[in-house]
Amino acid sequence: MISIIYGGNQTGVCFDLYQSILASIDNDDIHVFNLQQAHLPLILQNGYHTELTNQHKNMLTILNQSDTLLFIYPLYWFNVPPILKSFIDHAFWPEHSFSFKHKLYFKKGMWKNKKAIILYTQGGPEILHRFKRRMGYHVLKYPLNLSGIYKITTLHIDNLNRSSNTEKNIATKIKQVTMKTIKNL
Repeated sequence: MISIIYGGNQTGVCFDLYQSILASIDNDDIHVFNLQQAHLPLILQNGYHTELTNQHKNMLTILNQSDTLLFIYPLYWFNVPPILKSFIDHAFWPEHSFSFKHKLYFKKGMWKNKKAIILYTQGGPEILHRFKRRMGYHVLKYPLNLSGIYKITTLHIDNLNRSSNTEKNIATKIKQVTMKTIKNL
């Protein structure tokens, strides 16, 4: 199964990329987490001692059954949107994706046979993101690695705020990233 985790707005370039990916996937075995529609709490009231709700248990079951996790999100100030950070807190749950108690983390993580694809959009150039040590990628990379996922593909669309960008130019970039993503599935 492929789980698509979308952490952006319901309009704009990132949403267009998300829609393009959905339209191009030739696989009936997908599950979509559109985080703006998921109604996850932004914080864990009691940290990792928070009681699991039925929604949370269902999310963990789906993620455990997935072979591929596909994350699509915009960068805000070189970082992931708060709604995606909340998803990370809920998805990478002790004793479900990793276990310190049973020494199942990093290379021995509970999700070691999964792969991840990370797609992000940003208004500025990628070089600025790299100067900030790619925070918008590393915030997600660490929990992926902790859970055993090391096969990670990262693609991005940058410079969206440049005046030279046209709708046609952006549509071409979306198509290119979509095709690369589908090849990696």
